[in-house]
Amino acid sequence: MRLSLDKIKKEKPSKKRKHISVQDRSGLFFVVERENKGGNCKRFEGITNYPKGRGGKTVHVPMGVWGQDIKGVKDLNKTLRTWEDLKIWSKETGKHPKEYFHKDKKKKSSETLKEVFDEYLVIYKQQVKEKVFLDRQNKLNQMLRFFGEDTLISEMEWDNGGRRRLQELVKSMIARGVVYHSMRCCSVLKQCFDYAIREQLMRRDQNPASVPFDMQKVAYKPQNNPAISWKEVPDLMKRIEESNSSLLMKCAVKFYLMSCIRVGALVRFEWDWFDEENDMWVIPSDTPGLKRTMTQTGEKYDHLIPATPEMHKLMDLLRKMNGYQKYVFLSPDKGQFPHINPESINRFLGRLGYKNKLTAHGWRSIVVTAGQEELEGVDREILRRQIGHTDHKSGAIGVYDRTNFIEKRRTFMKTWTKELINQGMKLS
Repeated sequence: MRLSLDKIKKEKPSKKRKHISVQDRSGLFFVVERENKGGNCKRFEGITNYPKGRGGKTVHVPMGVWGQDIKGVKDLNKTLRTWEDLKIWSKETGKHPKEYFHKDKKKKSSETLKEVFDEYLVIYKQQVKEKVFLDRQNKLNQMLRFFGEDTLISEMEWDNGGRRRLQELVKSMIARGVVYHSMRCCSVLKQCFDYAIREQLMRRDQNPASVPFDMQKVAYKPQNNPAISWKEVPDLMKRIEESNSSLLMKCAVKFYLMSCIRVGALVRFEWDWFDEENDMWVIPSDTPGLKRTMTQTGEKYDHLIPATPEMHKLMDLLRKMNGYQKYVFLSPDKGQFPHINPESINRFLGRLGYKNKLTAHGWRSIVVTAGQEELEGVDREILRRQIGHTDHKSGAIGVYDRTNFIEKRRTFMKTWTKELINQGMKLS
């Protein structure tokens, strides 16, 4: 319930001080009392605990005097918003609530952009895989070269010209045709500047990357990974067989079509990952390309691929070629990787005539679509798990969800790989 303006005006002071709630459970009160000199006092006061928790003490925060600081509904609404911001700020920073009104008066930070980026990266590195960390580090280094290492973090605040500086960076990227990259960089900067705000190196609400640029929205043209229809799959199988590519390459493509996993993880398969006792592949959670993230509790979880008779036939062929080596898809050339290049399957599809028609990632949409339309009774949740999506681990309940539905996934995989044979895939 909200305290009305009429109630505020009509309330008369008495010998005993009155605390009247401005809004239920807000912690903001209208205080009415008679002063020692005989005058009347009507003011607003916020009451909260500091620090938070059982050991906290009650803190009274002056929020303004009626008739001076607060004169009507508009001022009262602003005071309520300020009080809510104050409580959030105190909780996030751990600082005394009364310091809120002095937070913007602190001296400008003397830390440079490079120092803040380095501090942020130290923390970020502990939360992600090495490959993801290096990508973010490269993006920040690229932006650092544009802005200058000695630029003060305070100079990147919105009101200090930071928004204009960021706009110039975005313009230069759009001019080079890397629109999506500019959007990713802005997202990285937003997170980095949010860190700076939490550490009180930047003023609150001064993040120059907090709002997207309209020029990015106009220039960006999203592109989906192309995919063929289910009716065109037999022709794909025929072209694979007729290709004069190596047997290793053909086996890798067929194994990819069966496994439903991302190509970046597939090419890194190691023979030791196969669990013979449970007849499945166990892909470690930190495998590049798997795109696994830790749960909220820091738990890591592997990806499971139940093996099928059709898979075993391919595995027998691959063992004859690379069974004595570490990698299932060992590269015959000493190139960038010890295994075949993650781009090799896309290149193979391009040579088959599927450029702009089908990509390796586009095949995943065929798995999900045909898995539901052609294989009756397959639950979409089973498909999501098998292609490596981990939505079930998000949210509050995700902390407790350890289901893997492995037997249902095994049933799907057997049906799926058998259907690929029906569509023309050869295993010999």
